[in-house]
Amino acid sequence: MLPNISGELGNFVRTNSEVLIGVKSNDKTSNWNDQIAITSGIYPDADTHIEIVRFNKGSDVLLNLLTIMSGGGGKVPRVIRFLGNIIKHPLRFIRLLWPLGKAASMSVLLVMQTDKNHLKLGYKPRWWRFGRKSMNSEIPEGFERSPSFIPIANETAKRLAKKIDGIALSSFPEVVLNLSTTAHILGGCCMGASPQNGVVSNKGELFNYPNLYVADGSIVSANLGVNPSLTITALSEYIMSEIPNSSQN
Repeated sequence: MLPNISGELGNFVRTNSEVLIGVKSNDKTSNWNDQIAITSGIYPDADTHIEIVRFNKGSDVLLNLLTIMSGGGGKVPRVIRFLGNIIKHPLRFIRLLWPLGKAASMSVLLVMQTDKNHLKLGYKPRWWRFGRKSMNSEIPEGFERSPSFIPIANETAKRLAKKIDGIALSSFPEVVLNLSTTAHILGGCCMGASPQNGVVSNKGELFNYPNLYVADGSIVSANLGVNPSLTITALSEYIMSEIPNSSQN
């Protein structure tokens, strides 16, 4: 529907270079429901920001992505380490499969970094869809994939688990498929000086389509290393301030 849109559309898609891990309390009386969603954050090193996130009562669906923690790196595939941990702790693994009531005793660690990795989204016909179009991601040549294992994230979760007498958790996509998990997909419709290096101008206006604006996370062109909500809000307010009043047209 927009044939003159920049060819940069779908490029520089960021995941905030993050992983989602968790900690579950062993205290059956613990109840963290109905508290502030993001309670606090720390900077364990210059490139990493970690926020503790909690969920309201009944908000258990996302938490079912969490399972026994397994490390990565080295020559042993992570899924093999995961299977080994299941064999070592079968009862723990089975208990974690129960889908209800997890928000009361689990905290999610949102671990974000400023690494310069990114993805590219493409929308084109695929043979496995019998010629129909599909959106898929790919790693641009010369770039590394987003991390699915951040050592300092696992170390922080283990230390928190020790503090609260709990267990550290990894997510299924990371330990089974070696895929990163993100809550903050960014970019793909980035700002630029021209259609050759961006999709929108520095005022959020789509190149070749006057008066059509984009004001959300897709215009963010970098891994921020922090929760992007305030950045997105600030950019949106700026873009709105640059739109002429109707009396000025």
